[in-house]
Amino acid sequence: MNNHRIESLKGLRTLIAAPPPMMSKRLQQTIDEHCLKIIERSTACALGYLDPALDIQYFNLSEAGVLRAEGRDIHLTWPSDRCVPALLEQATAHACSLLFIMPGIGFALRANGHCSVRRDTAGTRLEFRVDALFLHCSRAKVRAGFWEPRPPLAAPGVGAEGTGELCDAAQAFIAASPYLLMLTSNGTGATEISPRGDPDGFVRVRDRRTLLIPERPGNKVACSLSNILSADAVTLSFLIPGSRIALSVVGRAQLTADPERLRLLAINGKLPVVATVLLVERYRFVSCSELVEAGLWRKETHISEGDMPSFAKMLSEHMNGKGLLGKATTLVVDAVVRHDLKNLY
Repeated sequence: MNNHRIESLKGLRTLIAAPPPMMSKRLQQTIDEHCLKIIERSTACALGYLDPALDIQYFNLSEAGVLRAEGRDIHLTWPSDRCVPALLEQATAHACSLLFIMPGIGFALRANGHCSVRRDTAGTRLEFRVDALFLHCSRAKVRAGFWEPRPPLAAPGVGAEGTGELCDAAQAFIAASPYLLMLTSNGTGATEISPRGDPDGFVRVRDRRTLLIPERPGNKVACSLSNILSADAVTLSFLIPGSRIALSVVGRAQLTADPERLRLLAINGKLPVVATVLLVERYRFVSCSELVEAGLWRKETHISEGDMPSFAKMLSEHMNGKGLLGKATTLVVDAVVRHDLKNLY
């Protein structure tokens, strides 16, 4: 496999072409009207921290969630029944990433920055300071059939964990999961949460210590893959739609273009050009009941697509404003999005 290991950004870009220059405009440093609308309509939020000892957590925003979303600040109510990690009790801010999820809407808002916990007479809150905001398209959720709950899967209780080798229950969970969140960081410590989705069991358990994760066609920015080249620590959170339990897997990652490994990940005869190889260090079954309580898998809570601006419109206005250039960009982006959703692989 080492002969096919990807060890540099140059090597990665020989397989995944660099995105168009205008994609750099997708990043926002402050909360605009589109970001605010997504935050206001989201009923769930995932949080990932730089520290590999911490698993990706989930907040139910449908009850008590967003206290403030303005400028570069996002404040969330800290759940009263959840302990604050010792790391966040410290005075300094810590690298953190958020993913805001709207029920029934495929695209999402990703936010990278730093967070800290504050306590006062009003309660405990997570204070997040934005470094970058950007929209994430619907492809992962569409590939995964994310909105369709799966039959219940027998799994250990919350807190069951192990190191090194995956237990049988962890392997079975991965084999049933169509969707995961991947937390990575770059060389300077900034974090990133990126979704991955495909038919159930798309991540292959090569052996009890090794996972293979395909990289499907996307926007070519390849943030997570670039991060892995700089810092190989990765945290995964496997989800099964409708389940109250998630599986967290932490390990060290590398990128490969090994044809033998890629063939194991083919769908409809199409191989990914790159895969992530994760060498497992630990796993833990964690609660994600907040996602169920937030109504992600109840049809009656789903937002109608007509009640939200389109992904193409929001992304285009982020990049080029609301004038003629923004409107022209919307037409182009909309055509690309429609093509991509019809040609997922």
